[in-house]
Amino acid sequence: MSDNEKLNKLLQAAASEVVVLQPGSQEQAANLTDIFTQISQEIGDISQIPDDIKNKVESVTSEAKIKATAVGDGAKVSDYLLRELGSNIDSLQSILEPILEGNLLDQLIEDTQAQDSTEATSQDFNSEATSESTEAVLISEEDVPLVVDFASEAIEHIETAESALLEIEQNPKDQESINCVFRGFHTIKGMAGFLNLTEIGSLAHSAENLLDMARNGEIELVGATMDIVFSALDMLKKMVTYLLECVEAGNPVEPQQGLEDILSNLEACKNGTLESTAPKASQEEATASQSIPLDASEEASKEASEQSNAESSQATQAQSPSEPKEASTGSAAVASESPKIKKTLANDEKIKVSMERLDNLVNMVGELVIAQSMVSQEAATAVAPEHPLNQVVSHQGKIARELQELAMMMRMVPIHGVFQKMARLVRDLSRKTGKKIDFVTEGEETELDRIVVDQIADPLIHMIRNSVDHGIESAQDREAAGKPAIGRVCLRAYHQAGSIIIEIQDDGRGLNKDKLIAKAIEKNIISSGEDLSDQDIFKLIFAPGFSTAEQVTAVSGRGVGMDVVKKNIESLRGKIDIISEEGKGTTFTIKLPLTLAIIDGQLVRIGDQTYIIPIVSIDSCLKPSPEQVTTINGQVEMAQVHNELLPIVRLNELFGVKADFESPKDASLVVVEEEDRRGCLMVDEALGQQQVVIKSLGDGIGKIKGIAGGAILGNGKVSLILDVLGLLEVAWN
Repeated sequence: MSDNEKLNKLLQAAASEVVVLQPGSQEQAANLTDIFTQISQEIGDISQIPDDIKNKVESVTSEAKIKATAVGDGAKVSDYLLRELGSNIDSLQSILEPILEGNLLDQLIEDTQAQDSTEATSQDFNSEATSESTEAVLISEEDVPLVVDFASEAIEHIETAESALLEIEQNPKDQESINCVFRGFHTIKGMAGFLNLTEIGSLAHSAENLLDMARNGEIELVGATMDIVFSALDMLKKMVTYLLECVEAGNPVEPQQGLEDILSNLEACKNGTLESTAPKASQEEATASQSIPLDASEEASKEASEQSNAESSQATQAQSPSEPKEASTGSAAVASESPKIKKTLANDEKIKVSMERLDNLVNMVGELVIAQSMVSQEAATAVAPEHPLNQVVSHQGKIARELQELAMMMRMVPIHGVFQKMARLVRDLSRKTGKKIDFVTEGEETELDRIVVDQIADPLIHMIRNSVDHGIESAQDREAAGKPAIGRVCLRAYHQAGSIIIEIQDDGRGLNKDKLIAKAIEKNIISSGEDLSDQDIFKLIFAPGFSTAEQVTAVSGRGVGMDVVKKNIESLRGKIDIISEEGKGTTFTIKLPLTLAIIDGQLVRIGDQTYIIPIVSIDSCLKPSPEQVTTINGQVEMAQVHNELLPIVRLNELFGVKADFESPKDASLVVVEEEDRRGCLMVDEALGQQQVVIKSLGDGIGKIKGIAGGAILGNGKVSLILDVLGLLEVAWN
């Protein structure tokens, strides 16, 4: 078979493969990639063909192979890539047409300087990897959807690569993790090239080359080299986030400051000329003044929190319930001899679903459940219990409830992404503080509502920072106390009785109760001689501006953060508890609802109106005896509950409703607590508990203090969901 026949056959085979190539089919993509490789090799073996033609063919086939691989990986822009692959085939046929027709001499005479459409979009990253663009780039309107998809997909690759780097730090010989990081940079490079994102492509290309050397055993990802790879990954994340911000605002993308330094460091790593960049914990840093600026780790923490929100706002994954949880050990600058525990992830296929569509689905299913409940009540009163209609309605109700559970599960996402960010945070903080820390995560596949996942990242950042800086002692202090030199911080999550529990546990110095009390008295938070339980003493750390740190470090100690933690967790209808033993460590336990869309509520009646009080805010319900009710100064009504006087809030007066009972002695009292404020809500009757879908009151009504929202009951009536903290504040004012 002649060379012309071989090339013709290969081009026809490539065209056929492009037609049948399906996104996500790695086998088909591999076949197409192999054909492009054969075309390039066949051209290279023909000595009569000029080098410029060979270079053109090599450029087109290399670009086509990257596109084919991206389609095989199921890239979001696969439709666009398939069209581009068709253009690549056309370009190859145009370049090789004189050769295929036997007119090679004519081709040599023609102007080989002509540029085809493919070359116009192909980027030579090898030459641009060490130079920085000086002009802003404006993304064209037709490219905006592609760039948004690219940014979303690039963020996923960056997160996966970061997780793999943490594994490599534990085991530098982990070839699987090295390949994972390499693939992430490689895919981002290819996609950036298609969209003419030169700077992102240059950085990804340089990092990819370094990872390729690691894959081939030419270098080892340890020490300064690992720091540079992490810095490249951080810069890539920053650039992608900035790109997305520019696209959304319609602004041009300005050149990235500091990119040239990272490219130079990557090149130095490849050449073996990079000097150590390991941070050293200095005395100056440990005694930094109150005026020191926001440090790098704090910026990284803030970025991690914002990045988590940005990811979830793009889309969420519809997936099946998580597999059984396993513990996994994160990397935090520790050379541990214990075997690394691999994470087991479900292999279920996943798709991206717009959050708007998903929320609409949940809302419609909620409406369906309400409508079904109304039908059920109507059927119960319209026909006899033994009527066949009741059986049909009962079966319909079962289906509606299962559908609602399924819809709610689709809002659930694993907490793995947040845990991964904490692993990176501990790594950076351990190096900054000079402490060796073994960071362990457990239950990272535990699922909860994506809104909760978005908002829990920031509180966890503050708590992890405090555990590392205040909780874990220095290696010398630990050894003097008979502890291992390496500290341990454990972050775990698990389900318990319809809630999710998140624990942050360290084996550090623990909380000093005497020191906490003295500091609280100094700041006039409590009075001297006040009798406090251990839990009350520990919770003093949540007071605004409270800190027992003798020195302010670049990591923490300013007395800000923990009060924000408490407020954020309570805004999620959660609670936080502390268990600590001096010299042995501290455990923070956060209890959160699985979802914010549904609430477990206590139905109460006042006159002819029904209200819902969140179960999480209720301490108890009681029918007071005459001796329990008293009046102070003839105005403030109080009830004695468990040897504590609590104010009585007359809900009927707040809402302008005529109640059945005028005296608290005849009514029922619901004891509630929120943010350390306690009180008794006076109602006519406690009806029972019910799980309801929370509805907004709408822009027309807006936010009303004391009202959290509304819910439609089974009888079709709207019931207000009470905001306990707001009610107590309104009543006291």
